[in-house]
Amino acid sequence: MQSEGSEERVITLDADETVMGRAADNAITIDDPAASSRHCVILRKENCYTLRDLNSTNGSYLNGAQVTEVPLAPGDVLTIGSVRMLLEGDDIETGTTLPPATGPQDTIRTGPIRQKTPPEFGVRKNRSGMWITIGIVIALALGALLYMFISRLIG
Repeated sequence: MQSEGSEERVITLDADETVMGRAADNAITIDDPAASSRHCVILRKENCYTLRDLNSTNGSYLNGAQVTEVPLAPGDVLTIGSVRMLLEGDDIETGTTLPPATGPQDTIRTGPIRQKTPPEFGVRKNRSGMWITIGIVIALALGALLYMFISRLIG
């Protein structure tokens, strides 16, 4: 897969399910710490393709937007971590009518594709308000314990 500094690679989608992720047993292995072990799957039904996120930690992005399940079309760009993949194929159907499959001619081209950049991967949402609340509760609990300890020493 292409990420920074690596070469482009072409992958043929010839299975009904193509699982992608960091684990070595996936059909497509993504060597990126932002990828979950089983990150997403591309489902093929004849010439129609659907991308489904597999509850990944950092999400799957299609054309710059985070998605959970979406039909794919030629020219779509899938982003997982720092890896970008371009879906190409002259027989990919995007409508509801499914013509007979003509063979494994559909590919994903990976490489440096200039698209909107998704949010920084591996960084959790800002939860500083939650930590401030937890800190206040802990401080109050410690204060109450200290008060009880001092009042027993004096009284």
